[in-house]
Amino acid sequence: RRNGIYTKLCELSVLCGVHIAFLGYTDSGKPFTFGSPSFQAVAERFLNSEASSSSSLQQSLFTVHHKQNVQELCTLYNNLVEQTRAEEVKAMKAAASMEPFPEDAWWKMHMTKEQDQEEAKMLLDKFEGLYEKLCDEIDVRSQRRDAARNDI
Repeated sequence: RRNGIYTKLCELSVLCGVHIAFLGYTDSGKPFTFGSPSFQAVAERFLNSEASSSSSLQQSLFTVHHKQNVQELCTLYNNLVEQTRAEEVKAMKAAASMEPFPEDAWWKMHMTKEQDQEEAKMLLDKFEGLYEKLCDEIDVRSQRRDAARNDI
């Protein structure tokens, strides 16, 4: 229930461009506070409207904003780390899903055993086909990497 109150107060502060201090009590009598930028800074400004408190208030505001910026950067960093891990998992799954090559694959054959020119030509055609597939796969992965870089 408090989170709902905090959310509404935060929205009010942002939409109206005002500083807010809120003091509430639970049913058991425990106090809880909310402030934008901080309860202490707003209360200090309210209680001490003299010029001497303005420097202290400014320092408090700077500290609160600095902490908020650091927290936002930490959240952004954590999100990027999670996205990177998710991409690594996807890559590992994709690598694992590739079907294994058969034991009698053409590249595992010894060329010295091949006497027939026709078989050698077929092997060359298969090699060229594999080369084209590899080039296509490299292009696809490069495009994905470039797209991922552009999204960041």
